[in-house]
Amino acid sequence: MDIIVRLNRVSVIRANGPILKNINWTVRRGEKWAVLGANGSGKSFLLNVVSSGLFPSEGSVELFGARLGERDVWEIRSRIGMVSDLLQKAYDERTIVEDVICSGFFWSIGIYREISGGMRRAARSAAEGLSIGHLLSRRYGALSHGEQKRVIIARALVNDPELLVLDEPAGGLDFPAREELLASVDRLARSGRTVIYVTHHVEEILPSFNRALLMKNGAVHSSGDRGDVLNERLLNEALGYRFTLVEKDGRLWPRHY
Repeated sequence: MDIIVRLNRVSVIRANGPILKNINWTVRRGEKWAVLGANGSGKSFLLNVVSSGLFPSEGSVELFGARLGERDVWEIRSRIGMVSDLLQKAYDERTIVEDVICSGFFWSIGIYREISGGMRRAARSAAEGLSIGHLLSRRYGALSHGEQKRVIIARALVNDPELLVLDEPAGGLDFPAREELLASVDRLARSGRTVIYVTHHVEEILPSFNRALLMKNGAVHSSGDRGDVLNERLLNEALGYRFTLVEKDGRLWPRHY
């Protein structure tokens, strides 16, 4: 398999100490990774490194076979689709939804370059694939939280990226909206695209995700095949609280005790 991401002894260090510690991780083409960890475990910093938004203090990062810093970062970013809560909150509420989606071509917040007809056709296709084609002419701020989530996913998909990175995309959604969003994520995962899905809710991990990485205190607690990592002992250790797991329809549901 082609290697999409390779982190070798990566650390991110700030004034108060290390945020990421000696991370080794390889993501191969077509893999579906679930990344779990408690709040503050370093998940979002890890994604910032993987998406080329943050250079490590120590270690090396290879994306699509090139070491970060040795290739045009914008060429790398054009191959990555990113979804995050911070990104969702960054847009002016008056922005037209179609323009939000088209901004994914430029990795920008807002439009500062001419949008071609082909880009607008791609935006419509991405929106329709997520059942939000009817929202294209609406203002972003007039949408529900769940609709905005779908717009940001469409933005990430508009350039047909090789790697899709989802940072807690279901955060803040009620149960029906979350399950609707997860159904869209499942379709994307089954399409053959390489996907990294970050969460601190084990029940969000869909059967289509075949690999898992657990974070704890800025370090990799465990990683590997889904069946080897997603068990009660490792999850309790990594997440820091006690629960049992119940499997239903290929998903794991925690029961606290």
